[in-house]
Amino acid sequence: MEKSNVTVYDIAKEANVSPATVSRILTGNAAVSDEKRLRVKALIDKYDFKPNALARSLSKKESKTLGFILPDITNPFFSTVFLEAEKCALEAGYTMMLCDSMNNNDNESIHLKTLSEKQVDVIIIMGGRVNDVRTRTEYAEEMNKILKSTPILIVNGKMTGVKCHKIATDEEHGMIQLVEYLVSIGHSKIGLIGGRENVTSSYIKYRALEEAFRKNNLQLNKEWMIYGDYSIESGIESMKKLLKKREKPTALIAINDFVAIGAIRAANEAGLDIPKDMSITGFDDSYISEIAHPKLTTVNQNYKELGKEIINTVLDITSKKGGDTTKVIDTKLVVRDSCLSI
Repeated sequence: MEKSNVTVYDIAKEANVSPATVSRILTGNAAVSDEKRLRVKALIDKYDFKPNALARSLSKKESKTLGFILPDITNPFFSTVFLEAEKCALEAGYTMMLCDSMNNNDNESIHLKTLSEKQVDVIIIMGGRVNDVRTRTEYAEEMNKILKSTPILIVNGKMTGVKCHKIATDEEHGMIQLVEYLVSIGHSKIGLIGGRENVTSSYIKYRALEEAFRKNNLQLNKEWMIYGDYSIESGIESMKKLLKKREKPTALIAINDFVAIGAIRAANEAGLDIPKDMSITGFDDSYISEIAHPKLTTVNQNYKELGKEIINTVLDITSKKGGDTTKVIDTKLVVRDSCLSI
């Protein structure tokens, strides 16, 4: 018999025991006689037998596999969170299955169903339905159905009517830090561009901007608050709209680094010098913030800590520690070259 082809059933047949007895010996179950244990272990050593991952998962009722659903792997925010979480997952003995919904709710539903059927230990989800300001009833029902068999961890989002573990970066504080920094270098005319109005991350940032304005006794100009999306193209279009207005801000906060890059490009094409003519900040501190010209002042999402806490929460879930929890990760202002004192 070739070593590579040996199964539990082969070991059981040669040892004259049942396959269940072999499984109990492999998992350290005490309910096996010493004589049988020695006989089976001798054959395990003889054939250098190692049970496959599926067999181990069935015996231990865990797969050591995590599902991670995100909306767009090409977005550096989501890809960086995934990579930092995967590093920690590997250290903890887990493998990660990446599922990109491509910003499509139907794809998201398919991924949820597939991961649950594959019996992953925990499903981690970012973006999509968990970022809707108003939770759709059918999506909440679908999540609750999945939760009956598979734990779910929501990252940077929430769903009304869905009780599960959540973890989020403090984007509200990040926005307040940006406003207070701009105020400290002399700016009082500040705008905000990008993001969708019905997405929680945008909602949080726009509301935080308004709160920061109130605290600093600043006048809010609604004409300088322009929604769009999260792309470079959105930054370009938003800046073009802004430059057509009679009065313009001296400083502009972009919803993320991509939008900031687009805004800078459009400003440059219009003949403006950034930051001499207008200060511009990003948000997320993705890799493009350091290669932009000028380098972006932005808010760091504390990716390493977020990745670590995602997996720490997974470990809490799998070890049945505590109930539903919400963890908040600090964000940090990163000052570079895209803002100037006035």
